[in-house]
Amino acid sequence: MTYSEQLLDAIQNHDFSDNRILLKKALDNDDPEILASLAENLTDLGFTDLSKEVYRFLIGQFPKEDLFKVYLAEILLNDGDEDDGLQLLYDVKPDSDAYLESLLDLADYYQSNGLIETAHQKLLEAHKLAPDEDAINFGLAELDYLSGDYSEALDLYRELAKNNKTFGEVVLSQRIAACLAKLGEYEEAANEIKSHENDILSIDALYEAGLIMLSANDNKAAIKYLDQVIETQPDYVNAYPLLAQAYAAEDNNEEVLRTAQTGLSYNELDEVLYSLGAKAAANLNQLDEAERLLKKGLEVAPDNSDLRLQLSNLYLHQHQDEANISLFKDLGDEELEPQAHWNLAVSYQRLEDYDKAKSEFLLAYPAFQNNASFLRQMISLFYELREIPTTKELIKKYLQVQPDDLDMQDMLDELNSEE
Repeated sequence: MTYSEQLLDAIQNHDFSDNRILLKKALDNDDPEILASLAENLTDLGFTDLSKEVYRFLIGQFPKEDLFKVYLAEILLNDGDEDDGLQLLYDVKPDSDAYLESLLDLADYYQSNGLIETAHQKLLEAHKLAPDEDAINFGLAELDYLSGDYSEALDLYRELAKNNKTFGEVVLSQRIAACLAKLGEYEEAANEIKSHENDILSIDALYEAGLIMLSANDNKAAIKYLDQVIETQPDYVNAYPLLAQAYAAEDNNEEVLRTAQTGLSYNELDEVLYSLGAKAAANLNQLDEAERLLKKGLEVAPDNSDLRLQLSNLYLHQHQDEANISLFKDLGDEELEPQAHWNLAVSYQRLEDYDKAKSEFLLAYPAFQNNASFLRQMISLFYELREIPTTKELIKKYLQVQPDDLDMQDMLDELNSEE
């Protein structure tokens, strides 16, 4: 039994007392091939301090054997000794048999440190040396994907998929579908998923499939995949808003509300679920639940103008005009969207606060001057105030939008005859 074998046996038997002694004897007596195997095994077992000593010894004995430098560099980089590790890799010359390995290690290092462009350059150089190496092409595809170069990545993934279903833990059909979706080719992405449905094994893959199907307007398929996500992992919170959107597209208000309520029980900060749930509740005439969801949503996200506007619309529907006005009391005119001004105008008119109603209508007018419903309401106020010139101008504007409204034309004729 060689000293290298004795050292490995001792380590596997959790006897570490003679590590240094056995290592020295191995270095002094064992053949280089045995020592190279020892270094590899020590690295696999996590004894990198010992494996570094072996590689340094081998480098000293065989200074032109650059592969030992590459292996030592890998350990140094993993241990955080970046300067020495990088120096070893850059010392490997292009004419060395280990040059390709050094390029791959450099690419991996730069990618793991977020230097995607530098990593890409190293892989391109490696690709020139080994253009048919799948591992290099996969690495380039992954970097293109991370960089947002989805068209380049798609070509590489498709080429790899001719002979491989997976690469490492990556399912290539899922990467192809993701690239297509990123490029806006949602139907083609959906078809890719459907044709490789049996390859969807992980919960993240199910979620991505649901997202792509939703983007492709295949709501039933989206519901199927997202339901599987939630059945497998009920606290997968990102699935709930997508599932609620899919049900909403199918006009299934009961399931939208149920999904929103369940999702909010896992993540009460999801503003999308408050909005979708409230819309569904209102459609189901569960107005108290709609109001509860919107108020809770505004507690969580007080600056969410969409939730505030939804609640405002609900208050208008219920003729809760004072509550509607109170919603916006702490906001300046410049902070309000045009719809908010319109809603306030309606409430002020109902409460017979005509000056404020007029002011709010005028603030909303630029955005809604071609909206027939808005113009009718504004006309009703100015007619009620007997501001005839303005009323006539508004009617003329309205008739440009709705030229076939005979009642409004009659009203204009009547006002003209009164002059």
